[in-house]
This record gives sequence, C-alpha cells and structure tokens, in this order.
Amino acid sequence: MARSPDPNRCHMWGDAGLPGVLLMRADLRDHEFSPHVHDELVIAVTEQGGAEFDSRGVHDVAEVGSTLVFNPGEPHAGRLGRSAHWRYRAFYLDDHALNRLACDLEVHRDSLPGFCVNKLSDPAIATVLQGLHAATEADASVLGRQSGLLSAMAELYGRYGSPRPRVRPLGEERTRMGRVADYLRAHYAEAITLDRLADVAGMSAFHLARCFKKELGLPPHVYLTQLRLHEAKRLLAQGLGLAETAAAVGFYDQSALSRHFKKIYGVTSGQYARAVG
Repeated sequence: MARSPDPNRCHMWGDAGLPGVLLMRADLRDHEFSPHVHDELVIAVTEQGGAEFDSRGVHDVAEVGSTLVFNPGEPHAGRLGRSAHWRYRAFYLDDHALNRLACDLEVHRDSLPGFCVNKLSDPAIATVLQGLHAATEADASVLGRQSGLLSAMAELYGRYGSPRPRVRPLGEERTRMGRVADYLRAHYAEAITLDRLADVAGMSAFHLARCFKKELGLPPHVYLTQLRLHEAKRLLAQGLGLAETAAAVGFYDQSALSRHFKKIYGVTSGQYARAVG
C-alpha cells in the first residue's frame, strides 16, 4: 500500500550572508511539537492559521500578526489546536550569531537581553520580520540582508528585550560616513558586507547604519542599490544587454535588476533600454 503524502511542509535553509542563522518556512496541518528546547534563539512569525503553545506555565495561541520568541534552552511545546493549519516563518540564531549581534548592538554577550514573554502581539514587528525572511529567498543584496537582520533585531530587542540595550546617541560623523560612501561608490559591483563598512567607518555595524542614514538620508544598502541602478542606466544607454548590465553592476541576475529598476523608476530595465535605444 502506498504511503499517504505528508501534509506538513517545511523548508529550512542557511544564508551564507547571515552566519549562524537558519531560516525555516513551514505550513503544518497535523504536526504536534512535544516539549523540547533549542540551543538557538527561536523567532517565529505566524502568516496564516495559528497554533497553541505552552511555555513558562502559560498556555496561549499564536495567531496572524503575532511573533513567538523562545530564548535558548527555554522549554516549550506546541500543536495546532483548533486551527486547520499553521503557516509561519522562523529564524534560528545560534551562539555565533548571538555573539555577533551582541557586538553589533554594543553590549557584552553575557548581558545580551533575553525575552520575558514568549508571545509578542505586535503586527509592526511581525511585518518587519516577515519582510526580512522573504528577502533571504529573493534577490536582496548581502548588505541588504545583513542590514535588515540587524535592524530587525535591534527593534525587537529595543522593544521587548529585558533589560533593553542602551542606544548610543548619534553624533557628528560626516567625515567617516563620507569615507563609507566613497567606498560604496568604488566597490558597488562587489558583494559588500556590513562588517566591511563598519571597518571602513571604525565603528559598530549598528552605529554605522544609524549614522549613515542620518548623514546621507538613506540606509547603506539602499544607497548601494541607487549606485547600482545609476550605473545600470548608463550601461543600458550605451547598448549593453540586460543580463550583462545586471552582472556588471552587482545584481544577482537580470530579474533582480528589472525588479529594482521598476521599484525606483516605475519602468523595468527592459522598457528603459528600449526607450533609450
């Protein structure tokens, strides 16, 4: 007799640009999680349906727009309960990733805040985390994915970490941000990392991202995309093909160029090439 197909769908992957982070997209129909712990920090955002969970002697329900957070080593269990299915996106940050995060947030690893509650009913946080998670499956730049993770974690810890990490006040950093902008202009076609920009600036990655936006009006990864698109326009006007242009300016592929092009200019790169050709 043929076995019935598993109604539960899960896909887990790593991202070379996010060391120490695993990501999972799941759609469960009848799965039950026995009481267990993870070595990692677990963050799960419900997209559809819902589930029941037990942790810290509390029984609660994860619904759309909510985020579950389990500290490393924290026992919990879960099941679908009254819901027909549970579709969610999850992050697993191991000790290496948490060490890097503590450094970026400028706190000692031993004092990296934990979370006192497991369920966060905060649709804004959920939307940020969903967008970041989806970006790891799309064509976002390494710098964009790293900046997105740091920004999301800073907001998560800043709102719900206990104790909340202190944020250093922004000062006058025009000269150092000028060096970072110069570096981006010189290396826009490369896979630039947030750590590299932090080295150029001589400050933590989190402080760099905040200072750069204050001084130049855009986050570093958005500024990088603008540089790439500006050069792409020049190359397309010269008659270079779409695929060659995408590769020359640092986009993942032709579709990534077209998507970013339309997002900024309202037309695809192909439409622009035909217009200037």
